[in-house]
Amino acid sequence: MLTHWSLKSVSRALFPLVLIPATFLLNPGSMQSQTPPTSDYPPPPSSTPPAKTKPSTTNPSAPQRNSGSGSYMDSRPHDVATSQDPSKTGGHPADTERGPSPHQSDMGPAIAGASVGAGLIVAELIHNYNKSPNKLGHDGPQVPKSVIMNGFTIKGLVYPNWPIVLDFKLDSPGAVEMEIVAADNHRHRVIIRNVPNRRAYAIFRLPADFGNRLQTAIFQVHSIPNPGATAPAPNLRAYGIGAGEKAVGSVAIDQLTFQPATIHPQAHEAASFGFHAHSAFDGVRAEFIFTTLYNGQVLVQQDQEKKLSPIPEGERAKGTWEGKGKPGEHMLQIRAWRGLQNGGDWVVAWSPDIVDVVK
Repeated sequence: MLTHWSLKSVSRALFPLVLIPATFLLNPGSMQSQTPPTSDYPPPPSSTPPAKTKPSTTNPSAPQRNSGSGSYMDSRPHDVATSQDPSKTGGHPADTERGPSPHQSDMGPAIAGASVGAGLIVAELIHNYNKSPNKLGHDGPQVPKSVIMNGFTIKGLVYPNWPIVLDFKLDSPGAVEMEIVAADNHRHRVIIRNVPNRRAYAIFRLPADFGNRLQTAIFQVHSIPNPGATAPAPNLRAYGIGAGEKAVGSVAIDQLTFQPATIHPQAHEAASFGFHAHSAFDGVRAEFIFTTLYNGQVLVQQDQEKKLSPIPEGERAKGTWEGKGKPGEHMLQIRAWRGLQNGGDWVVAWSPDIVDVVK
């Protein structure tokens, strides 16, 4: 069904991209990584990042690859180093709290099935690639309603030479592969390794000639086993992902808290949440996502959402949640973005804390 539908919805050149999320989610251990080169990676671009105060959608003077086609496939994966403490901006150290693992529940199979079906969303996103980035500038990055963290897809904005950040943890040896595919089909792929069971940040820059304008892109993130390993891919837990100068230091939305560990809404108990913003964001959403463990993998599904006020740089936002969604364990997900007039930078962050709603 997926193959038949995908062939009708996307071009033959993008067909493998559509298959990756669903195939991986059905059998995470089936995806083997390519052995990346280690000594001949090009260094990150050192040129000054382009000005983004008024992102341009028509900039013929900017460099681009394969001029005239607007398309470039960066076929070699680039190794990206990780750090536990890349930034201490904001007056506090970078996050290292891993948080508890969710418990397994009877909702796992249903969410897993919905997440596999969400692979079809990738085809839809690609089909609508060439539309204006205005929607993402207005509504922020798009996250599927059901996600298996071992392999997920986000739609967000990109700009040449932008920094990208991923905050994550793996539970065993292996790596994370991230591929970014822009609306004009520029692609960039990285391999990110980390010490097992350690939360860390990976920060890298897109090439300076990654297109020539602010545009939409698909961010595909999935765990992969080490080359030649017989063990399956490690389980991945993501804590944050962001793109843009104002989204990256570590992750520009951090210090997420979500407490207490258990609430009883019928007894009028509520959960408190908070987060810190390194940058000012025009749009902010607090989302309370049901979470469970299934075959060792973290699964999440959207439950409830709150629209928050724009947050100034350096501020800490606070709020409460009455737990009126479905019973069970929940994480806090924060989506924050800057409108197109302010550069389009964006962040998605997940709390290490989990709140169990008991009804």
